Parts: sequence; structure tokens; C-alpha cells
Amino acid sequence: MDITYIEHSGFLIETEGCYIVFDYYRGTFPKLEDKPVYVFSSHSHKDHFNPAVFDILKDKKAKYILSRDIRKKVGDADNIIYVRANEEYSIDDIYIRTLKSTDMGVAFLVKVENRFLFHSGDLNDWRWAEESKAYNNNMVKNFRTEIDKLKGITIDAAFIPLDPRQEDYYYEGMAYILNNLDIKYAFPMHFWHYYEIIDRFIEEGHNKSNCKIMRISNKNEKWRI
Repeated sequence: MDITYIEHSGFLIETEGCYIVFDYYRGTFPKLEDKPVYVFSSHSHKDHFNPAVFDILKDKKAKYILSRDIRKKVGDADNIIYVRANEEYSIDDIYIRTLKSTDMGVAFLVKVENRFLFHSGDLNDWRWAEESKAYNNNMVKNFRTEIDKLKGITIDAAFIPLDPRQEDYYYEGMAYILNNLDIKYAFPMHFWHYYEIIDRFIEEGHNKSNCKIMRISNKNEKWRI
């Protein structure tokens, strides 16, 4: 399985039989071979969904698995499947399970060719210094309730927010995911080009698990796992 970082929360995964695209926002794709393409978008925020992806992949006969809040932006089409939180779907040979985001839309658990991918979208522990204690406590509860639904599943690759805008709280969501789920490889995302936040997370020792955290340093980096 090859994984390419596109930009922000956008990734391209190439398996033996298909391509998976998560949360395309902007950036360039490498040249794609003649394989089925499945495009996932977790919600309609402009940094997670860009309708330009339809034109970019128009020659690939892609199928689009979109959070239902995107419908009002693009309407219905034969190649679009709209999904809601806490549901399961089967599309061709791909199994999909959704979780409810703590912001908007969904997170995706995808099983493809006997490997599990987890893309968190904006499902994160969005604690902020300026918010009330009650708000932050409720955020922790809601976030952990969703993440705990994935306990017992071995996830081959997880794509997880690590947002420097949260300041002292920046690490909380990713640390909880890594230390409570069984994940082989973690790809930080949503870090707004502050690549150094990944090194900070690692050096501060927030990962107590055996998960390997991938150090992303530029757009279009590629890994094989």
C-alpha cells in the first residue's frame, strides 16, 4: 500500500486494486494508473472538500463517498453516495463505517483488501483555552465516546488531526487515539503547514503506544507500508 500526502487533510492511498482519496482540498495528484478511484470527503468545510476534485478526476470514473452535508453544494449524481454518521456501507469490495464528528460531518473507517484505514476528518478533541470548562469537558466526552467505538480493530493506517491552533491542547486528540486504539502507522494532518508540530509531538513523548508516527515534511511525500 502506497500513501501520498496531498495537502492539509488530503491523502491518496494506492492499493493493489484501487485508489482511495481522502478529503481533497487542494494540491496535485501523481499520475494515476487505470484503477477504480474512490473519493471520500468527511464534510463540507472548504479545507476538507473542494468540488474541483470532480473535474480533476473526471477521466477516472471515480465514485464519491461524501458526508451528507455536502449534498447542498453539489447535488445528486449516479457516482455519489451520501453517508451519515454511525452507519455501515458496502461499495463494491470496500467496507465503510462512519463515526460522528465533533465538528461537522463524519470520520471514516474503511476496509479495503483486508486492511483498515481510519480518516478522522474533523473528529478531534477540539479543546480551546478560550472556551468554558463545561464546553471542553463535553468535547472530551463526545470525542472519546466516538473513538472508543474502534477499540479492538487493528488499523493499518490512521490519519489524525494535530492542530497547532489549539496551543497547549494541540496533542490531546492524537494522543488519545494512539494510546487507546491499535494503530500501526499514524499520519498527522490538519497542521496548516506547521510541519514542526509533528516533531514536537514526538519529542514531548505523547505517544505511549507502538504506533509509528510518520514525519511529514512536504506535500506529495510518499510512503509504502
